[in-house]
Amino acid sequence: MEGLGFLFEYDVFDISWDGGRSLRVIDNEFTVAIDPQQGFSPNFEAAIVLITCEEGFDQTKLAEVCGRGTCVVLPESLSDRMVPSQDVEYVSQGEELDIYNVFIQARKSGESLTYRFSMRNSSFLVSADSTMIKDVLDLEDTVDLAFLSAREDEDLDEIVRSAVKIKPNRLMPYLFEGKRSLEGFKAELEDRNIECTLEES
Repeated sequence: MEGLGFLFEYDVFDISWDGGRSLRVIDNEFTVAIDPQQGFSPNFEAAIVLITCEEGFDQTKLAEVCGRGTCVVLPESLSDRMVPSQDVEYVSQGEELDIYNVFIQARKSGESLTYRFSMRNSSFLVSADSTMIKDVLDLEDTVDLAFLSAREDEDLDEIVRSAVKIKPNRLMPYLFEGKRSLEGFKAELEDRNIECTLEES
């Protein structure tokens, strides 16, 4: 799975799923990386790294993707970790940051943080525990592209319910390990006017 790289385009951005929980939103050479992990992502340098939870923290890969100006954002629960960057922000539920003109909001989702972040005129939502997003209704009409995790078959139904409330223009499920057809899930979303991109596309 190493080096899967570019997956699709959204507006002016390149969107990359690098396997597992590793995602990137790329604006020319400016990259926001989510949970970069060893063995999946190709070589790149991130301007901002968002870590959702302990499972998404990979110190070795962080060292590879962090440059002199990289800012790493991670949950306060990981404040005891050695982070290979001079610019580190520890956040908790409800906190907001403005980093390099990228507006970032942190929300609680189970043991993880869900991030909503805005670049240029587009907004993105990434949740590694999508079935536990707090205050879903507050996100209504504030998300253009959502990355929502679905590990089990029943998670797909929960994501559909959340997506109908959030109303993103486009949604990509990831981390799915169930047996249900994602094509059926995609059709269900598109019946509700939500475009869906699948990992295997």
